[in-house]
Amino acid sequence: MKTISFFGMCALSASKVLVSKHIGHPFMLKHISGRFAQGCNNLLKLRFYTSLDNNAPATGAPSGVSMLRDNGQVDYIVGNDDTKELKHELEVTEAGSFLKVYAVNSDTFEHSIDVQMTIEELERK
Repeated sequence: MKTISFFGMCALSASKVLVSKHIGHPFMLKHISGRFAQGCNNLLKLRFYTSLDNNAPATGAPSGVSMLRDNGQVDYIVGNDDTKELKHELEVTEAGSFLKVYAVNSDTFEHSIDVQMTIEELERK
């Protein structure tokens, strides 16, 4: 198992995309954890993507597939002074992919981004 960490700042009324390093093997995503600082007040939305490229646009959503869009009412998590733990398994069969965090801050204050994703390496088929 490996944990991939994402840390950054999302400016007020802005968005930010953070991208992992190249993952050179197929993997199973096992767990996502997102920490929200006191004062976020559910105004910082975090979305999670898998992608075959490392594109990180300065504004707007990144390329790739949103991991939470299939079954949820929304495809993001929010919080305030708490940590959201997602037991979310997703098999990524393509070697050479990337994980992305897309943060959207609708607050008038900047907020920190603190996300960890745990993956398990799979054998190549």
